[in-house]
Amino acid sequence: MNQPAHQAQAPRSRPQQRRKPQSRRPQAADIWRPHAPLPPVEPIAAPHEVGALLRSLGDPPINGGSAAANHFTMVVERAAAVALALAFSADLLDDPNA
Repeated sequence: MNQPAHQAQAPRSRPQQRRKPQSRRPQAADIWRPHAPLPPVEPIAAPHEVGALLRSLGDPPINGGSAAANHFTMVVERAAAVALALAFSADLLDDPNA
């Protein structure tokens, strides 16, 4: 026989939630304590070929892989240009004429 469409279902029992054990508070750290001096800043050398590693991986496995690879290379080149500009502005370039 067919079961009625609106048969009452027994309420599902919920598993009782367990209380998480009280965790110990971390020890307070003195963030204002004197720290060791930082090492001297080394000059930053300008990279010669920023997209070489990306190109060595080959074309991405997506439609239009070579076009996408070109876009990725442009993004890496732009990021390298911004990093060099920041290094130049901080007077950290090894040879500013390179």
